[in-house]
Amino acid sequence: MSSVLNLLIQALVYPGLAFTIMLIIFTQWIARKLSARIQFRRGPVYAGPAGLLQPLADLLKLVAKRDMVNKYSLTRSPLLAVSLGIGVLITVQLALPVAYSPIYARYDAIAVLYFLLIAPFAIAYLAVAHPNPYTTIGAARFLAVLAVSEPVFAASLLVPLIIASRNGGEFSIYLTSLRAASVWTAGFSESLAMILSTISAFIGMLGVLMAKPFDTAEAESEIYWGVFTELGGPRLALGFFLKFAERIVIPMLFAVLFLGGVWPADPFNWAASALVVYLKTIIVFSIIVVVDSILPRYKPEQAVSFMLKYAYPVAIAAIILSLI
Repeated sequence: MSSVLNLLIQALVYPGLAFTIMLIIFTQWIARKLSARIQFRRGPVYAGPAGLLQPLADLLKLVAKRDMVNKYSLTRSPLLAVSLGIGVLITVQLALPVAYSPIYARYDAIAVLYFLLIAPFAIAYLAVAHPNPYTTIGAARFLAVLAVSEPVFAASLLVPLIIASRNGGEFSIYLTSLRAASVWTAGFSESLAMILSTISAFIGMLGVLMAKPFDTAEAESEIYWGVFTELGGPRLALGFFLKFAERIVIPMLFAVLFLGGVWPADPFNWAASALVVYLKTIIVFSIIVVVDSILPRYKPEQAVSFMLKYAYPVAIAAIILSLI
């Protein structure tokens, strides 16, 4: 009974739903402030101290609106799909060192990689379930980029898992995160593999998160708002929530596998380990925001071609080196 209660607390409070909402508010405030400074603007300033609560105010404004859809839209299944996507992103956090009682097992990386696929497909389903020429084009572009970027990201994640498996990592995300610093110094080929996989993982992550230069699915100047064109009110709020949660969890996974995991904190000190992981996650998130703010957008065919021509060879070379 205590284990079930502990699991519920982690899923609903920390590091689950409630804490994820707080992280979304904070990271979106960072995103708005950073992008505003780059573009010589001030960003949010009114709601809360330094505008910190502006993302929450915008979310509540959407939730309070009437839920309206066109007559050709599906009503319930898109909401279920998005809710499932949010649920799996929360579940993934329970397998990371930010959880005070992490869930882990041998080869749990397979389950984590599978879970990470659900969130972007939920966004795509949310788009096509509300038919509109712009949403159809946006969903097609999104799935095209996702089809080439997701394998790059997944293949890159295998590299630290393979190297750490020689030292008790057991292809577990949590166990690998405890050894993530040592994989960089395991040997020359391992170090080179980690450098290459970090580069390819970051590129793949940009594609999965629809960040520039791969945000062809949301090209405002071309297809209005792409996958989110037909959405409004609570449905748009849910879509944004899923997208913003994904922009926390995937950088967090990148941080624990490629940026030393819990290092330099003591792996047995949960609070210090969680703090280190969150700091690294915010750094990765901030870099993504800067890249998204300064780079232009690729054409859809350019985005796919870039992944196939540059990211795939780097990821494959990294896997080969990690196996040597």
